[in-house]
Amino acid sequence: PRYPWRGLMVDPARHFIPVKDLEKFVNLMAYYKFNKLHLHLTDNQGWRLPVPGYPKLKSVASRRAESFGDGIPHEGMYTKQELKGLVEYCAKRGIEVIPEIDMPGHNQALHAAYPEFFCFPKPDINVRTTAGNSRELVCPQKPEVWEFYAAVFKELKDIFPSGTVHLGGDEAPTELWGKCPLCREARTKAGMKDEQEQMRAFFAKTTALLAKNGQKPQFWYEGNAGIYHPGETVYAWRQNQACQSIEKARKAKLDLIMASNEYCYLDFPQIQGQHNWGWMKTTTLQKCYELDPAFGKPENEAGHIRGVHAPIWAERLPDLDHLLYRAYPRACAIAEAGWSPMNARSWENFRRKLADHRQFILKRFNYDMERTRENEPAFPWKNKK
Repeated sequence: PRYPWRGLMVDPARHFIPVKDLEKFVNLMAYYKFNKLHLHLTDNQGWRLPVPGYPKLKSVASRRAESFGDGIPHEGMYTKQELKGLVEYCAKRGIEVIPEIDMPGHNQALHAAYPEFFCFPKPDINVRTTAGNSRELVCPQKPEVWEFYAAVFKELKDIFPSGTVHLGGDEAPTELWGKCPLCREARTKAGMKDEQEQMRAFFAKTTALLAKNGQKPQFWYEGNAGIYHPGETVYAWRQNQACQSIEKARKAKLDLIMASNEYCYLDFPQIQGQHNWGWMKTTTLQKCYELDPAFGKPENEAGHIRGVHAPIWAERLPDLDHLLYRAYPRACAIAEAGWSPMNARSWENFRRKLADHRQFILKRFNYDMERTRENEPAFPWKNKK
């Protein structure tokens, strides 16, 4: 393969995905030679990792009252044994499982369970029931926060042998850190000029915690934040910033995984007229296929690129059928972008191959594409019991 890293990300934090469905998803990604399954286990809308000593992760953070006003409660939490079984299932198919614990933001579900972890605790806050983000970040100056993450990382080490942990790091507004007395005092004592320096220190501390377990971090790349350290791995994801990210990451001595949303976000609509919920751009199959992860740069300028990665965010994808309907056949295009050099690729040849592969996908999973398409209105799960 052109690149050693060829990954797909699923999002059970937003809509829980049972392990049996994850295994079906894995079967298809293995067939197309993807070798990294990224589990986005925590977010504002749910927490899916059990952590010993923190029972409210299950009783509070893994549950929400509804989804987008549908009135239907939603919940889900993996057991340690289920996750270990998934790791073993993936390993037999040549796939490494990468867990993600998003921090310091994207943590409204955690706030609902343990408000004492936050700068300004809100005991009445609930797990988020809509898309989007909140301002609340965990407070880096509270010892109980670090006790919690030490326990989280220990549990990850016991479950996931890969040694890689994705720490999120994206969309973390530092407004409340700017107002927090504990954070202000810490910045003054350390001579930090702003909250971004505090963010860099936060991730230095989390990275040190991981290192004690032999683990290494990854991050969503926020290009100008300056929160990363040489040798770390970041994912280029922001729209229209992929090409610039290549040069910025190289100069910062960071490894880069290409996950640019205009090519790689498979939850985006794939045909004109498909629901985009007011903001998503249509990403056609051809657009996905046009991805060159190096954007034409020579090896001496792109040697730090490790591969390609296609996230499938699940705010609007309630089950496996919807997940597969959005992922394929575009995931086939991403697979080829990760496997084949540009001089071995042909859009016309790729289109010819898909006629057979479409039938393979449908038969392998008994996947009802027509039913899913019919249920594509803004809230396709609203009438499902």
